[in-house]
Amino acid sequence: MTRIEREKQTVRKMIRLYCRHHLKQDTMPEEYRLLAEYACQRLDHCKYGEQKTSCKNCPTHCYAPKEREQIREVMRWVGPRMVWYSPKDAIIHIFQKLKHWLQSLSFRTGVIVLLCCIPFYIMSFAQMLLPISVAAKGILWTVFFGLAKTCQYGGLTILGVEGYKRLKSKFKKKQE
Repeated sequence: MTRIEREKQTVRKMIRLYCRHHLKQDTMPEEYRLLAEYACQRLDHCKYGEQKTSCKNCPTHCYAPKEREQIREVMRWVGPRMVWYSPKDAIIHIFQKLKHWLQSLSFRTGVIVLLCCIPFYIMSFAQMLLPISVAAKGILWTVFFGLAKTCQYGGLTILGVEGYKRLKSKFKKKQE
């Protein structure tokens, strides 16, 4: 499923939830059905395509003032409640925001975060030499290895494909 399709599905779901739980209506009123169609139409014609951010953070506001206010009201009410009504969509939205934020960080930050995984990998295995119980060693290994993986994937997300290629080319130059 493409990002645009997922966004359209989420907008429709949010409008349905708003009508059912806030307006206390079993069927979607005509006004909100038209709002859902309008939102889907706007998503179909989004000039950013698959690279779009959430509409709230978009530099180009493509909604008409009346529809913008309506959708803002719906989002304001449903947004905090999505965790309860649709946890999967809420988690996907949070991960998308996190990914977008990480990708906005600099190349230097990506390299630093990526290099932070090295000490965590070392600690995850070096703690096996400590005179502590096996259970404590397992917990420490899980924590340190998890931190190492978090730094590794976080750093790669910040760098992105272009940053990874740039970093790779720097290492090739040093080897030659």
